[in-house]
Amino acid sequence: MKKLSKKVIAFALAVVMTLTAGAVAPQGNVEVQAASGRVYVNPYSATVVTYKPGKDVNTFTSTISIMGCNKAKEIKKLKSSNKNIRVAARDGYIRVEFGKKAAKSTITCTVKGVKLKTTFTVKKYTNPCKTFKIGKTNLLSKFNKNDVLRTNKAFKKQKLDIKLKSGWKISSVHVTSGTGSYNNYRVNKSSFSKKITVSNNYGYIYVYCYNEKTKVSECLQINTSTRY
Repeated sequence: MKKLSKKVIAFALAVVMTLTAGAVAPQGNVEVQAASGRVYVNPYSATVVTYKPGKDVNTFTSTISIMGCNKAKEIKKLKSSNKNIRVAARDGYIRVEFGKKAAKSTITCTVKGVKLKTTFTVKKYTNPCKTFKIGKTNLLSKFNKNDVLRTNKAFKKQKLDIKLKSGWKISSVHVTSGTGSYNNYRVNKSSFSKKITVSNNYGYIYVYCYNEKTKVSECLQINTSTRY
Protein backbone atom coordinates (compact mmCIF):
# COMPACT_ATOMS: atom_id res chain seq x y z
CA MET A 1 0.00 0.00 0.00
CA LYS A 2 2.89 2.35 0.81
CA LYS A 3 4.45 1.91 -2.64
CA LEU A 4 1.13 2.33 -4.38
CA SER A 5 0.35 5.50 -2.45
CA LYS A 6 3.73 7.01 -3.32
CA LYS A 7 3.19 6.35 -7.02
CA VAL A 8 -0.30 7.81 -6.92
CA ILE A 9 0.88 10.92 -5.07
CA ALA A 10 3.80 11.46 -7.45
CA PHE A 11 1.47 11.32 -10.46
CA ALA A 12 -1.14 13.50 -8.80
CA LEU A 13 1.38 16.16 -7.81
CA ALA A 14 2.52 16.39 -11.41
CA VAL A 15 -1.07 16.99 -12.48
CA VAL A 16 -1.66 19.55 -9.75
CA MET A 17 1.51 21.48 -10.59
CA THR A 18 0.27 21.69 -14.19
CA LEU A 19 -3.06 23.07 -12.99
CA THR A 20 -1.39 25.47 -10.59
CA ALA A 21 1.03 26.95 -13.10
CA GLY A 22 -1.83 28.39 -15.15
CA ALA A 23 -3.29 30.18 -12.16
CA VAL A 24 -0.24 31.64 -10.44
CA ALA A 25 1.36 34.80 -11.77
CA PRO A 26 5.13 34.72 -12.47
CA GLN A 27 7.07 35.39 -9.28
CA GLY A 28 10.27 37.32 -8.69
CA ASN A 29 12.24 39.97 -10.49
CA VAL A 30 13.81 38.11 -13.39
CA GLU A 31 16.58 39.77 -15.35
CA VAL A 32 18.39 38.23 -18.31
CA GLN A 33 21.32 40.39 -19.36
CA ALA A 34 21.95 38.76 -22.69
CA ALA A 35 19.58 38.46 -25.62
CA SER A 36 20.03 34.73 -26.17
CA GLY A 37 16.34 33.85 -25.73
CA ARG A 38 17.44 30.36 -24.60
CA VAL A 39 18.66 30.63 -21.03
CA TYR A 40 16.45 32.26 -18.39
CA VAL A 41 15.06 31.85 -14.91
CA ASN A 42 11.75 30.00 -14.97
CA PRO A 43 9.22 32.73 -14.02
CA TYR A 44 7.12 30.14 -12.14
CA SER A 45 9.93 29.30 -9.74
CA ALA A 46 9.02 29.98 -6.11
CA THR A 47 11.01 33.13 -5.33
CA VAL A 48 8.63 34.42 -2.63
CA VAL A 49 8.51 31.76 0.09
CA THR A 50 7.68 31.40 3.78
CA TYR A 51 9.19 29.78 6.84
CA LYS A 52 6.91 28.00 9.31
CA PRO A 53 7.56 28.77 12.99
CA GLY A 54 5.63 25.65 14.00
CA LYS A 55 7.76 23.24 11.98
CA ASP A 56 10.05 20.85 13.84
CA VAL A 57 12.90 21.85 11.51
CA ASN A 58 15.00 25.02 11.41
CA THR A 59 16.12 24.90 7.78
CA PHE A 60 13.91 25.12 4.70
CA THR A 61 14.69 24.69 1.02
CA SER A 62 13.32 25.90 -2.29
CA THR A 63 14.40 25.68 -5.93
CA ILE A 64 14.87 28.17 -8.74
CA SER A 65 14.62 26.46 -12.10
CA ILE A 66 16.80 27.65 -14.98
CA MET A 67 15.47 26.99 -18.44
CA GLY A 68 18.07 25.93 -21.00
CA CYS A 69 20.29 24.49 -18.27
CA ASN A 70 20.76 20.77 -17.59
CA LYS A 71 23.96 20.44 -15.60
CA ALA A 72 25.11 21.94 -12.31
CA LYS A 73 28.51 22.70 -13.83
CA GLU A 74 26.81 25.09 -16.29
CA ILE A 75 25.84 27.37 -13.40
CA LYS A 76 28.87 29.55 -12.70
CA LYS A 77 29.65 32.51 -10.42
CA LEU A 78 26.61 31.68 -8.29
CA LYS A 79 26.17 34.18 -5.45
CA SER A 80 23.59 35.23 -2.86
CA SER A 81 23.75 38.80 -1.53
CA ASN A 82 22.42 37.63 1.87
CA LYS A 83 24.53 35.22 3.93
CA ASN A 84 21.36 33.87 5.60
CA ILE A 85 20.09 32.65 2.23
CA ARG A 86 22.46 30.01 0.88
CA VAL A 87 22.55 28.75 -2.70
CA ALA A 88 24.01 25.72 -4.47
CA ALA A 89 24.07 24.67 -8.11
CA ARG A 90 22.16 21.55 -9.10
CA ASP A 91 21.35 19.94 -12.44
CA GLY A 92 19.10 22.52 -14.10
CA TYR A 93 18.26 24.51 -10.98
CA ILE A 94 19.54 26.41 -7.97
CA ARG A 95 18.91 24.95 -4.51
CA VAL A 96 18.10 27.69 -2.02
CA GLU A 97 18.37 27.13 1.73
CA PHE A 98 16.95 29.48 4.37
CA GLY A 99 16.02 29.48 8.04
CA LYS A 100 13.35 30.78 10.40
CA LYS A 101 13.90 34.45 9.65
CA ALA A 102 12.43 36.98 7.23
CA ALA A 103 15.06 37.81 4.64
CA LYS A 104 15.69 38.97 1.10
CA SER A 105 18.49 38.24 -1.32
CA THR A 106 19.62 39.00 -4.84
CA ILE A 107 20.78 35.77 -6.44
CA THR A 108 23.07 36.00 -9.46
CA CYS A 109 24.85 33.54 -11.70
CA THR A 110 26.09 33.00 -15.24
CA VAL A 111 24.80 30.16 -17.39
CA LYS A 112 26.30 29.57 -20.85
CA GLY A 113 27.55 33.14 -20.90
CA VAL A 114 24.16 34.57 -19.91
CA LYS A 115 24.03 36.61 -16.70
CA LEU A 116 20.95 35.89 -14.61
CA LYS A 117 19.57 37.73 -11.60
CA THR A 118 16.48 37.16 -9.47
CA THR A 119 15.21 38.39 -6.11
CA PHE A 120 14.44 35.75 -3.48
CA THR A 121 12.24 36.78 -0.54
CA VAL A 122 11.50 34.88 2.68
CA LYS A 123 8.42 35.85 4.73
CA LYS A 124 6.91 34.50 7.92
CA TYR A 125 4.09 32.06 7.28
CA THR A 126 0.56 33.15 8.11
CA ASN A 127 -2.56 31.01 7.96
CA PRO A 128 -4.27 31.86 4.64
CA CYS A 129 -7.62 30.42 5.77
CA LYS A 130 -10.56 31.90 7.61
CA THR A 131 -12.51 28.62 7.42
CA PHE A 132 -11.20 25.05 7.20
CA LYS A 133 -13.65 22.30 8.13
CA ILE A 134 -14.23 18.67 7.29
CA GLY A 135 -17.78 17.85 8.28
CA LYS A 136 -18.20 19.16 11.83
CA THR A 137 -14.46 19.06 12.55
CA ASN A 138 -12.97 22.57 12.68
CA LEU A 139 -9.31 22.42 11.63
CA LEU A 140 -8.64 26.14 11.20
CA SER A 141 -6.29 26.54 14.18
CA LYS A 142 -4.22 23.55 13.05
CA PHE A 143 -2.77 25.71 10.27
CA ASN A 144 -1.87 28.75 12.39
CA LYS A 145 1.82 27.88 12.65
CA ASN A 146 2.24 24.96 10.31
CA ASP A 147 1.10 23.94 6.84
CA VAL A 148 0.96 20.20 7.56
CA LEU A 149 -1.55 18.34 9.73
CA ARG A 150 -1.05 14.66 10.53
CA THR A 151 -4.02 12.74 11.90
CA ASN A 152 -5.26 9.18 12.41
CA LYS A 153 -8.84 10.19 11.64
CA ALA A 154 -10.81 8.99 8.63
CA PHE A 155 -13.36 11.15 6.80
CA LYS A 156 -16.17 9.36 4.95
CA LYS A 157 -18.43 11.38 2.64
CA GLN A 158 -17.90 14.56 4.64
CA LYS A 159 -17.87 18.06 3.24
CA LEU A 160 -14.49 19.75 2.90
CA ASP A 161 -15.27 23.44 3.38
CA ILE A 162 -12.49 26.01 2.86
CA LYS A 163 -12.64 29.80 2.71
CA LEU A 164 -9.52 31.93 2.38
CA LYS A 165 -8.69 35.38 3.69
CA SER A 166 -8.79 38.46 1.47
CA GLY A 167 -6.19 38.42 -1.30
CA TRP A 168 -5.83 34.63 -1.34
CA LYS A 169 -7.12 32.17 -3.93
CA ILE A 170 -7.19 28.39 -4.09
CA SER A 171 -5.60 27.26 -7.33
CA SER A 172 -6.33 23.56 -6.92
CA VAL A 173 -7.24 20.83 -4.44
CA HIS A 174 -5.99 17.25 -4.54
CA VAL A 175 -7.66 14.48 -2.53
CA THR A 176 -6.33 10.92 -2.27
CA SER A 177 -8.65 8.52 -0.48
CA GLY A 178 -5.87 6.19 0.64
CA THR A 179 -7.30 3.29 -1.33
CA GLY A 180 -5.69 4.21 -4.63
CA SER A 181 -8.36 6.61 -5.90
CA TYR A 182 -7.82 10.35 -6.07
CA ASN A 183 -9.42 13.54 -7.38
CA ASN A 184 -7.93 16.80 -8.63
CA TYR A 185 -10.09 19.93 -8.58
CA ARG A 186 -9.11 23.11 -10.39
CA VAL A 187 -10.57 25.96 -8.34
CA ASN A 188 -9.06 29.46 -8.93
CA LYS A 189 -11.25 31.21 -6.37
CA SER A 190 -11.23 31.96 -2.66
CA SER A 191 -13.48 29.09 -1.52
CA PHE A 192 -13.98 25.38 -2.03
CA SER A 193 -16.73 23.02 -0.89
CA LYS A 194 -16.98 19.35 -1.81
CA LYS A 195 -17.89 16.03 -0.21
CA ILE A 196 -14.80 13.88 0.15
CA THR A 197 -13.74 10.50 1.50
CA VAL A 198 -10.30 9.99 3.02
CA SER A 199 -9.34 6.82 4.89
CA ASN A 200 -6.97 6.80 7.85
CA ASN A 201 -4.58 4.62 5.86
CA TYR A 202 -2.31 6.93 3.83
CA GLY A 203 -4.93 9.44 2.76
CA TYR A 204 -3.93 12.92 1.62
CA ILE A 205 -5.49 16.34 1.08
CA TYR A 206 -3.39 19.03 -0.63
CA VAL A 207 -4.74 22.57 -0.92
CA TYR A 208 -2.66 24.78 -3.22
CA CYS A 209 -3.28 28.47 -2.68
CA TYR A 210 -1.59 31.76 -3.53
CA ASN A 211 -1.75 35.44 -2.63
CA GLU A 212 -2.19 37.66 -5.66
CA LYS A 213 -0.64 40.69 -3.92
CA THR A 214 2.34 39.20 -2.09
CA LYS A 215 2.94 36.41 -4.66
CA VAL A 216 3.28 33.89 -1.84
CA SER A 217 2.20 30.33 -2.60
CA GLU A 218 1.31 27.76 0.06
CA CYS A 219 0.33 24.11 0.07
CA LEU A 220 -1.78 23.11 3.07
CA GLN A 221 -1.58 19.37 3.67
CA ILE A 222 -3.52 16.81 5.66
CA ASN A 223 -1.91 13.36 5.90
CA THR A 224 -3.83 10.48 7.48
CA SER A 225 -2.36 7.30 8.89
CA THR A 226 -3.01 4.95 11.78
CA ARG A 227 0.61 5.59 12.82
CA TYR A 228 -0.20 9.11 14.01
